[in-house]
Amino acid sequence: MPMTEREHIEEQIRELLTTETSGIILSNKLFAPGGLFGLLGATEEERRAVVQTSLFRQAQARISELQRKEAAEFARVVEQAQAAALGKEFLFRLNDSTQQR
Repeated sequence: MPMTEREHIEEQIRELLTTETSGIILSNKLFAPGGLFGLLGATEEERRAVVQTSLFRQAQARISELQRKEAAEFARVVEQAQAAALGKEFLFRLNDSTQQR
């Protein structure tokens, strides 16, 4: 039996939840305009229903988990840089390495 469009989108979401390792990229793919969750709810009523699903809660939990890991890694890098450059001031900047200039 062929998958419905909704089932196909939900499968794509589940796949991303298990394979994507960047919280920012995952969040964008799921929640940015044109993101997968947006495709599941065309009307306000449908969107309200989507946010009540376990899949939506799983996505939020996964993004939070990845963000905590990324924040801890960033703090570690900043600490190392500060230790290596004692007495100097630096400005740390985050760039999306997936975007081309």
